[in-house]
Amino acid sequence: MQIFDLTRKKLESTLLENGFPKFKATQIMQWIYQKRVFSFDEMTNISKSDREKLAGMFEITPVFPNEIFTSSDGTKKLAFTLSDGNVVEAVIIPEETRCTLCVSTQAGCPIKCAFCRTGSLGFRRNLTVAEINSQVLSAQIEAGKNEKRITNLVFMGMGEPLLNFENLLDSIDILLDDFGFNFSNRKITVSTSGIADKIVELGEKTKVNLAVSLHAVTDEKRDKIMPVNKKYPLKELLKAIDSYPISRKMVVLEYVMLKNFNDFPEDAEKLAKIAKRYDAKVNIIPFNTFDGAAFEPTPMKKIIDFQNILIAKNVTALIRKSRGGDKLAACGQLGRVKN
Repeated sequence: MQIFDLTRKKLESTLLENGFPKFKATQIMQWIYQKRVFSFDEMTNISKSDREKLAGMFEITPVFPNEIFTSSDGTKKLAFTLSDGNVVEAVIIPEETRCTLCVSTQAGCPIKCAFCRTGSLGFRRNLTVAEINSQVLSAQIEAGKNEKRITNLVFMGMGEPLLNFENLLDSIDILLDDFGFNFSNRKITVSTSGIADKIVELGEKTKVNLAVSLHAVTDEKRDKIMPVNKKYPLKELLKAIDSYPISRKMVVLEYVMLKNFNDFPEDAEKLAKIAKRYDAKVNIIPFNTFDGAAFEPTPMKKIIDFQNILIAKNVTALIRKSRGGDKLAACGQLGRVKN
């Protein structure tokens, strides 16, 4: 049994079934997540006989990156080759006051958004909890080499997090656990392309921030770039966001700028209305192109004009600085085919 797949509650249950007291779970988690000890032999506050028994019950085998690509702007892309040969990627984005990790939840992506390289590579499978949280563990270790630490987590890497829902919830559970990674819920954001029913459930079961990849403000345009909109059209998606308990969480609307498609003043006007409905922040994303892309980036002057319309409507609108593009580490560029 892979111990990295287990929340504290699941670990406690397994230990109780095998004759151990519950408190052993907190001891084990502290060794693994906080002291980064991956051998029971080194867990010195556990008796030798118990360590031997535990070693027969559990594996402690995180996945570490086999390649790390460093961009000219300091962004780092960590590439993990999994046991079945699939490759997933996570991105460390260092800034002056924080260090953000972009986490993947699937190998590939089934959503097939027209502006995203990852979706064009197809879908392989969901990641396990261990494979998701190994990205965080590895990033912590890598950031520590430069005397930094991961302060923020965004589930915005490869895949649609809400289509790997149970593993996502268990991953978040461990990330928030005082004896696990001990992140604040305010520092974790889950991004979705718009899986409306799961947005409702996420709001019921977690206390993390929500980001919605909107990218168009009419069903006609959204259908053309995001096939998921045909199953969950805007009316249903916006209703689901209404159910999210915003009083204790933040909602962000993601909007990639596609030249002569969704970058007109009337698009900005409609986006402002949607943002004000939730008091949401808007992240304006310059399009990061890739081979075979069907769109071109909107010129920066037009992006700034678009932003100014939102600001004039009292909407917080930030232009996301593109990071790591020279190493295919920028938003929408992640992924490679199976080896």
